[in-house]
Amino acid sequence: MTDWLHDIPSWLGAVMMLALFVGVAIGGLASTRGWMRRRGVHALIDNNVVGWVFSAMLAIYAITIGLTAVASWSNAVAAANVASLEAAEIAAVYRDVDGYPEPVRSELQRRLRSYLQDVIETAWPAHRRGDVSHGGTGRLNDFQQVLYGFEPTTDAQKIVHAEALDAFNRVVETRRQRMEVVSRTIPGTLWTVVLLGAALAISASWVFTLESIQLHAIMSGLLAAMIGLLVFFIAVTDRPFHGANGIGPDAYRLVLHDLLDGTEP
Repeated sequence: MTDWLHDIPSWLGAVMMLALFVGVAIGGLASTRGWMRRRGVHALIDNNVVGWVFSAMLAIYAITIGLTAVASWSNAVAAANVASLEAAEIAAVYRDVDGYPEPVRSELQRRLRSYLQDVIETAWPAHRRGDVSHGGTGRLNDFQQVLYGFEPTTDAQKIVHAEALDAFNRVVETRRQRMEVVSRTIPGTLWTVVLLGAALAISASWVFTLESIQLHAIMSGLLAAMIGLLVFFIAVTDRPFHGANGIGPDAYRLVLHDLLDGTEP
């Protein structure tokens, strides 16, 4: 439903969302105001009673959309953190296997490089589309086969091997967390509540009786603009890896370039 927002500049998406919500608010006000005045409904409205009901409705909706925005932002932060953590754990594994004897060391580093390249070149384009690539599983299995097959012969090798095993387990764990975050989105039922709540809140602002239609339009437009900004925020943070504006594989590229290519300061 909101995929197109992830493929255009954020400022343009925000402007389009504001234009949509404000346009609906002002257009709805113009049509309902004329209908109510032609039938004399405006003379029966008590702004105090309407204001009390409107305040209660808006308070309930504010809590709902606020908690939804917090949950969406938490998912985005978790996605960025787990990607950075996985890249850091890969760097730790690479440093650990650097203490292995040849030819095991070169083979492990080669397979770790292959996994990193798969994350950058295959897994991340799939994340952009909202999909999960399982190609990295085979590469990790290949790495694990060599790592588990190594038999340390000295005390120093035993210590290094134990550290490498622990770091590798953390890589597997963080990779699983990354794959889970890709498909973790706000449920469609909650989206329905957010959008229907927005429609009810905006339409309730049309019931007030104000002599100045310009002032009435400004008040309804401001309410719609605030709701539109929150809906836009939820939409763009709901799927943090998705689209051209999503989280990129920069942390993995940094490890591949600065650590594995030997150019780290």
